[in-house]
Amino acid sequence: MYIRKHVTLLILAVVLTACGSTPSWDGYSPAEAARLQELGLSSSQANYFRDMGFTSDTIQHWYDAGFSKSNEITAWHDAGFHADEAGQWRAGGFGLNDAHSWRKEAFSAEEAQDWHEKDFDLKEAKKLRSQGLSAD
Repeated sequence: MYIRKHVTLLILAVVLTACGSTPSWDGYSPAEAARLQELGLSSSQANYFRDMGFTSDTIQHWYDAGFSKSNEITAWHDAGFHADEAGQWRAGGFGLNDAHSWRKEAFSAEEAQDWHEKDFDLKEAKKLRSQGLSAD
């Protein structure tokens, strides 16, 4: 009776574990799955990025540009920024909204930083630039 009880509990534990709804790495090559895991992603996070068209290389570019949080990566990506460009804006001290505003007015990250460091806001910089002036 004692052994039978333990065997029954063991079988139940195995069945419950096998029936879990853990996301899997289905649809990934073994190499891509390994690379995504090296980047610290779970399969559900990887699936989220894959739905956006990201690969391990794309995600690595975002990490290299200084972004490590999924929500930041997706926010900048959804605003139309590529990893390198977003990294330049962020390194220049701009948040997403400001970077988007300056870029919409055809300023590069470097130009915007130059104007901003000289205490010009976007409206002033836009006006002066339209007159042929620079931040210098």
